[in-house]
Amino acid sequence: MAKTIFILAGEASGDNHGAHLVRELKALHPDLEFTGLGGPRMASAGVRLLHDMTRLSVLGLGDVLRKYFEYRKIFYSALDEARRLKPDAVILIDSPAFNLRFAKKIRRAFPVFYYISPQIWAWGGRRIHTIRRTVSRMLVILPFEEELYRKGRVPCTFVGHPLLDQVRPSKPREALRRELGLEASERAIGLLSGSRETEVLRILPPMLETARRMRALCREAVFYVSLAPNVNPGVYAKILKPYADLPLRTPPPGNLYDLMTAMDFALIASGTTTLEAALLGVPFFLLYKASWSTYFLGRQLIRVPYLGLVNLLAGERVVPEFIQNDIHPETIAHEAKILLENPELIEAMKAKFREVREKLGEPGASRRAAETILANI
Repeated sequence: MAKTIFILAGEASGDNHGAHLVRELKALHPDLEFTGLGGPRMASAGVRLLHDMTRLSVLGLGDVLRKYFEYRKIFYSALDEARRLKPDAVILIDSPAFNLRFAKKIRRAFPVFYYISPQIWAWGGRRIHTIRRTVSRMLVILPFEEELYRKGRVPCTFVGHPLLDQVRPSKPREALRRELGLEASERAIGLLSGSRETEVLRILPPMLETARRMRALCREAVFYVSLAPNVNPGVYAKILKPYADLPLRTPPPGNLYDLMTAMDFALIASGTTTLEAALLGVPFFLLYKASWSTYFLGRQLIRVPYLGLVNLLAGERVVPEFIQNDIHPETIAHEAKILLENPELIEAMKAKFREVREKLGEPGASRRAAETILANI
């Protein structure tokens, strides 16, 4: 009889990692059947989706509260289905607010594996007690997480970072620049404002204001606005309309790694894309802006000195971080100009990126995670 796995991922990044994990599990055990919550990538990997969570992605407390009843309906529907299926294992991917609550409800009725750990090292340290009671094994992707969980008496395996298998361009940089029609003298600046509509609405406007000031300082600058596939194109059209005077280019959603590789520099919303940029060797600045409630709560709870994962892994301020009220376009444009005009500063940043890469382990994270899961069910 085929084994069944119930898998839960809450947004685009989790959907991506979940799809890779499912493919590795199926490669090792072709008869496995998958049901759960995720997105189109997990569906294409063979998961029977109960709901596409990537269409519901939110950012921060205010957004969650506005969609509370929709989340609640999905939560209990998934819980009922898991109890009906009685799966051989449950896999939770990131999204701790949703997934830890789900883990508490099923009370280890089935083996529970958590892939892409909650950031208890940044905030929510008390969650380790919930994890100890509800999760059979943590599968962590950052090296320092393994010791943290073992000190908390939680079974844990460091599998390496899945991005090491995924982050690579399809062609050499110069070929990608030619495809974009870039002249040798042009400075290509990426504006990557996130994968959620709420992020784009809050972060893209100050990025564009920064772009306007960068253009005044550097006439060779041209700007590429990354369009997230989960965001309605009309949202971008409305935001971009007042900036028709700028050399803005909007390549269709596609291979983000190709676009990033062609860039000389980028402004990037806090999140997974910042680590992807570092792995690709693209100099960047980090921007983050949330609702006032989320920012206020975060200021009270966050216990780490940096927001960006690159800086946390490096243990120092490698990448400038412009957060909330500190997003001043004039300042950001000025610092970007200094960086771009000093090759030694760019090389120093890239050297730190290479050090961060070395700390993430070896490629093959999804395969190691799959092997660990199968060895424990």
